[in-house]
Amino acid sequence: MGRRRAEEAAMTLLSLASATRGCTMTKLARGSPLSCLSSVGASSPISSPQRPSTGCSQYVSYAAERAHQSPALANRRTYATQTKNRHVGVVGGGLTGLTTAYYLAKQLPSTAKITLYEGSDRLGGWIQTDRVPVDVEGVEGTVSFERGPRTLSSNHLSTWKFDDLVLYDLALDLGLKVFTPPDQPRYIYYPDHLVTLPPVGSFADLCREPLFLQSIWGGLGFLLRRMRSRAVPIKDMSVSEWLYEISGSRAVAENVASAMIHGIYGGDIDKLSARSVFDRFYWAYYLPSMGSDLRQMTMREQTFMSELSQDPQIRRMALRARGALLHFGKAGMDSLPKALTDVLEATPNVEIKKGIPVRDISYNTETDKVDITTGNWADEEQQHLENRTTIPHDRVISTIASQDLSRITASKLPSLAETHSVSIMTVNMWYPKKHMKPPGFGYLIPRSVSREHNTERALGVFYDSDVSGAASPDEPEGTKLFILMGGHYYDSGAPPPSESDAIEQAKSLLERHLGIPADTPCFALSRFAKECIPQHFVGHNDRMMQADQQLRDEFHGKLAVAGGSYSKIGAMGAIRAGYDVAKQTVGEGGWYTTGLESLEFPEPFVGVPISKIPVRRFRQLERHRG
Repeated sequence: MGRRRAEEAAMTLLSLASATRGCTMTKLARGSPLSCLSSVGASSPISSPQRPSTGCSQYVSYAAERAHQSPALANRRTYATQTKNRHVGVVGGGLTGLTTAYYLAKQLPSTAKITLYEGSDRLGGWIQTDRVPVDVEGVEGTVSFERGPRTLSSNHLSTWKFDDLVLYDLALDLGLKVFTPPDQPRYIYYPDHLVTLPPVGSFADLCREPLFLQSIWGGLGFLLRRMRSRAVPIKDMSVSEWLYEISGSRAVAENVASAMIHGIYGGDIDKLSARSVFDRFYWAYYLPSMGSDLRQMTMREQTFMSELSQDPQIRRMALRARGALLHFGKAGMDSLPKALTDVLEATPNVEIKKGIPVRDISYNTETDKVDITTGNWADEEQQHLENRTTIPHDRVISTIASQDLSRITASKLPSLAETHSVSIMTVNMWYPKKHMKPPGFGYLIPRSVSREHNTERALGVFYDSDVSGAASPDEPEGTKLFILMGGHYYDSGAPPPSESDAIEQAKSLLERHLGIPADTPCFALSRFAKECIPQHFVGHNDRMMQADQQLRDEFHGKLAVAGGSYSKIGAMGAIRAGYDVAKQTVGEGGWYTTGLESLEFPEPFVGVPISKIPVRRFRQLERHRG
């Protein structure tokens, strides 16, 4: 066992911070060459039999083929005898709720009614693209700011998850252009400066960094432990505990994993579940190798991939993604929820109710239906009957946060009351000068960085001017940054700052980390996102299985759940969750399911030949084709 192999193992562990990407914090490249995966025209009602025509020349010829092979758009699935005149309620108008309603409307007969409930006056959840007029030091124009998720992960190298296929399916249906920017350098701030991560950083330079040197022993320990028989532990472990278990090093968790988790979950590695958070990496450690021509995945994922990859346009779009990120170009991230909203509003059997909070969800034993009670009142103890409306539903799908669902179901789902979400303070900043920071995606800050160098409790800084797709046509050149603060840091200690104080904190952070003087003229926006990122704490799967049983006992399986509180977080996770719960609903026996069945531990795994994975590129197949 030589030093070289230990260094390679350490590099593998370090690369987790670069290779594992979450949608809440990703961004897109502006000013870089982009590849268009698809582009299509205006949206139309779901009953439309054709995809909109594509705009990219390489996809023009696929439109007719797509329409011909998509009977679901022309003919609602033949569940009329089971679902005729039934009423489905979808609670929550974020990305998961919109996607759920869309796929329900696409697959149920037109006689079924679908009602989408959203308590606020806007749809789309945390996704929001603002275009703001600016005037800084005489530089004027309109600047686009992504206030929430910045991009989506392409998953183009993953054979474990295929959530991107849902995005391509939606893009083809809704008329959205999807772009794939080139990958950008990524950094970790440790202990008092930026460290370039693999594969961009020089190996010689990295070997001199404390971040790498402190991880070598973890790499050696990882290799030694890999030689032993590895039984999957029955007991769940925290991220920090599990990484120590497989590497014998605390440094890997403290310096690398905590930074990665800050960028995705804003969470605490001592509390988050390794099994739920690491997923692919967790299982790859225990599953036996099956050779270079087979890939392991869950049976559920293999079925999902096989179904969607039958569409030739989806296959082509998946194979054209060459970078880690995807975006919608100048249309911005909110073009996806807006397109979904436009189509749903044009669909006769879909009703959207905004600005009317859901106050109660209960099962009516006499009617065998789930009642949704809505109403606007500030004090629930002073509610008036005239402000209440109760509507029965044959099935309800909740996409709101799990702790909120527990509250409005009169504590009938105690397992969900134990769940938790963290709050995030975001600051968008624009400077009318270029080249004020190193090129790249941005940097994450591990919890091991001293208080002296992170008094603001920041999680990361992202370079939106390098990796943002939502630039306005008249956007002036400059430096656009997105600062993320809080998360688990706000769960204890000092309360979050005000939004105005957060801007001043962001300026101080940038002066210390990037050398940008705090008094440099700029335009800034801040937003406090309360309880915006669900936390999958240790024992998450067990809690979800308890919730599954409680849903069956209290609601007879007629209330289902979907979203980041239960499965993968982020924008890509949201659309996958909406797709899955809608497809489950229209399937056989689907009206009596909870949406949590797939979280049972452990799931069955299958080995799939790479020749049967037509939505990913493999060197073996490329050589054979050549």
